[in-house]
Amino acid sequence: MAQLSPDRNTAGYVPRLLSAAAFVTNRATETSLAELRLTQERTAVLRLLVESPAGEAMIAEASGLPAGCVRDCVLALQCCGYITSGPDGLWAVTPSGAKIQASADDAEVRLMSRGNDDVGALRQELHALIQALTPPPADPAPK
Repeated sequence: MAQLSPDRNTAGYVPRLLSAAAFVTNRATETSLAELRLTQERTAVLRLLVESPAGEAMIAEASGLPAGCVRDCVLALQCCGYITSGPDGLWAVTPSGAKIQASADDAEVRLMSRGNDDVGALRQELHALIQALTPPPADPAPK
């Protein structure tokens, strides 16, 4: 890819391109998780519960998700059979929940390591554009 002329003010494009790259990655992640009946929030909750059982307040604090979102997530995960609530009010992962969490982790690894599909190709193009538009570091003052 050809370098843009340094006299053009191109620094304003870098945040837009970074935003576009983040959007593409986020959409690809959402699509791969939807196939598993998960969302990014549900995956975060499931990841925490794989480590140890927890109550909703503990999940909200550890994940940074709002309490209402955590409540929606645990109910959805329970409906899928991925978690269960014990008599102590703590949510715990079921064997199918542990299996689906492992599948989500595998999907994430595959997604991030792709280089020859549409998402990977677009990500590479965005990276090349960002590099081309990033101004070179300023030379130190002459002595």
